[in-house]
Amino acid sequence: MVKSKAKPKVPPSVRLRTQLRARIRARIDELDVSRADAADSMGLSIAQTSRLCNDYDAFSLDRLVDAAEGVGITVEMRAVRPYSKD
Repeated sequence: MVKSKAKPKVPPSVRLRTQLRARIRARIDELDVSRADAADSMGLSIAQTSRLCNDYDAFSLDRLVDAAEGVGITVEMRAVRPYSKD
């Protein structure tokens, strides 16, 4: 009997952090600034900015929202109630 390999479910917070890190990296590229300048704008150290740019999941969602604002990204959150199957 062959066991199927179910793909592990990714928690919503991980998906949100991944999306926000990608958007921050894209914004840094759009601004065409050095990592040092980006770090200063986001209130991060250069080492932290390097981790962010290399896609390490080392930041809380709160910290990423603050960093995003530092490079001119407005983060909006929407919570929706799923439709009931009843």
